[in-house]
Amino acid sequence: MENQSRMEDLMADVRKMPLFRQLVPMEAGVGWPIPLRKGGKVYVIFPFFGFGRTASQNKTVLSPPFATLTVTWSNWVVVEYVNLRFRHPWPEGQWEEQVGEFPHEAVAHLTVQQYREKRHELLTMYDEMLDRLEQGDTFDPAWQTRFGQLLRLLMEPSLEPYYRALGPKFFSHFFPTEKDSGQQ
Repeated sequence: MENQSRMEDLMADVRKMPLFRQLVPMEAGVGWPIPLRKGGKVYVIFPFFGFGRTASQNKTVLSPPFATLTVTWSNWVVVEYVNLRFRHPWPEGQWEEQVGEFPHEAVAHLTVQQYREKRHELLTMYDEMLDRLEQGDTFDPAWQTRFGQLLRLLMEPSLEPYYRALGPKFFSHFFPTEKDSGQQ
């Protein structure tokens, strides 16, 4: 595989941050990045979710995100940690129960290598997206389509409602539902 993307490096570095080590269980999963533009700056929100193996060890059970960590894209400085059990955007959230499994149906047929290649492609596209957001550039429709296809393929369907609650503008633009399309 090619060199790691900057996003892959950041996702690995998040796990090494003292704040992460103090507040997030080491076995927590780092979710898909959620870009945020605010005050002329670009940030990345990382949701953390619980997971564990099933009795047969061939699936990973997923729990809803329980925290987020937001960093600036330009220098990876932490600007916010949110405990979602205290300040949660979905009052109906089931915190202690499993909400889904991985691998989900859309990726279950992929080999580990194929999954890693698609994940690498998506995270490399995140690099381009965040750099373009910082520069105020626009996105080519074909690029947007490919990004959305990869995100739709790789995102765990059971976690989608939680991601949408954490980054509604981002997901309605790059991962639209019929509801989002009807509003435009």
